[in-house]
Amino acid sequence: MAEQWILDLTKELQLPQNPPAQELSSKSIYRVPKILTDVNSQAYEPKLASFGPYHHNCRHLRPMEQHKHRALIQFLRRIAKASKTPDDVLIAMRKVEPSLIASYDGLQVEEDDEDCLERGRFRRRDWLKEKDEFLKLMIVDGCFALEIMLAEKRSAAGEQSEYDSHDPVFGSERKIYVVPDLKRDMLLLENQLPLLALTTLAAIDGSGIGDVNALIKAFYNLFSASPEDRIIDEGLKGPAERSFHILDLYRKILTSEGEYLPSYEENVQSATELRNAGVSFCKSNTKTFRDISFNGGILSLPPLEIDDTTESSLLNLMAFERLHATAGNEVTAYAFFMDGLINTADDVALLRTEEIIMGWVGCDGNIANMFNKITKEATLVVFKDDIQVDVNSKLNTYCKKRMHRWRASFVETYLKNPWVFTSLLGGLFLLALTVIQTVYSMLQYYNS
Repeated sequence: MAEQWILDLTKELQLPQNPPAQELSSKSIYRVPKILTDVNSQAYEPKLASFGPYHHNCRHLRPMEQHKHRALIQFLRRIAKASKTPDDVLIAMRKVEPSLIASYDGLQVEEDDEDCLERGRFRRRDWLKEKDEFLKLMIVDGCFALEIMLAEKRSAAGEQSEYDSHDPVFGSERKIYVVPDLKRDMLLLENQLPLLALTTLAAIDGSGIGDVNALIKAFYNLFSASPEDRIIDEGLKGPAERSFHILDLYRKILTSEGEYLPSYEENVQSATELRNAGVSFCKSNTKTFRDISFNGGILSLPPLEIDDTTESSLLNLMAFERLHATAGNEVTAYAFFMDGLINTADDVALLRTEEIIMGWVGCDGNIANMFNKITKEATLVVFKDDIQVDVNSKLNTYCKKRMHRWRASFVETYLKNPWVFTSLLGGLFLLALTVIQTVYSMLQYYNS
């Protein structure tokens, strides 16, 4: 037994030490490790629909499978008008199949098969051995994702829908209940489809879908006619064309402009502490997470609209940055900055008055807890060569100046407590009366 072990080790010595670089760079869709899911497991799990192999066949997601099939049939009917057949779809997808498979980090997936669950076990499914099923999954889920975005685009433009208004998924009257959860599900790291699958399918249906990047942009409302949002539109030109999947494209748009990058400085003080030291707050010109600057005592921050999906989106973006070697860490840096800035509900209230934080998710304390929680197991890796504008250092240097320390100390000691402030005013009033009385007495003495 020991001799066989030595022989196996000898064989391993002949193998390359590291996986080929091409293999590492092609992977872009990962299972989120337990250390991250322990913070908030629900943030990484789909609510309505699975996309791709990781959550396929989960029991609570199975009801959506019939609607996926309807989307596929609708897709095939459209391409039939252009004399395309299901065989054309299969041929086109087979050409990109190796790249689709290479996008996933591990295709041995545990599925909650009913027979296995009765015995307290999961069924282990190896998609590498079921390539036909894998390709079928890419086609069905890809058509469903495109159909969701296309239906939403047509509804927003007031165009005639291919579906009845009462359709449970694609109908205009039901979208308010279904679309928000589907948008969230399509931004989960474990629920990604390679963008190559979507663009391949869209190329077959040239008449209906058009440019996939533009479709995603419209679906997530990542554009605006106002000048201050101009960069959001421009963010889709260039790097967006090289995106791996929807989550990666979404991240690139959110970090497409601005100079802020991580700092070696300690976390910045909270928003209320900065205000006490004389720092003012205002909205940045864009919504990108890197558009953070500090000049002339004014801290500019990108406005963030918070809803029920914000925590899940940030956690999945940060997970992708952590697991994908070349993704960067702009979203993680933004999360750490905001975590330092927000400690209590008072910090949230201050940023809300400046319209830096918008939306409503319960009380301000819930928003503070969210930012304090999302960085719990996160790691911010900083390289000095990456630092362009060290906002943290500027803020800390500003607050350490003697005049600003005195101001902050005065505000903290006398202005935060109304009773202390009232006592201070009373003392100043008595001091003023004493001075006036003294001056009056001196004037009487000299006049006499």
